[in-house]
Amino acid sequence: MPKRLINRALVYVGLFGIVFQLTAALYALWHGVQLQSFWFFMLLAPLLCVASGLLPALQPQREPDESC
Repeated sequence: MPKRLINRALVYVGLFGIVFQLTAALYALWHGVQLQSFWFFMLLAPLLCVASGLLPALQPQREPDESC
């Protein structure tokens, strides 16, 4: 888990988005609402948030070096 505030916030927002999208899809399926065939594209934004918080090349704040 990232130590910097912005990186950690991106991971939390992305995880919340993934859980929210999957919960909304399950709720729609439970009530018999037909989902569009491309509903899983809605997961790209939360996944990009998680990747931006975890991958060093995409992080807006550089994490401290842990080699010391």
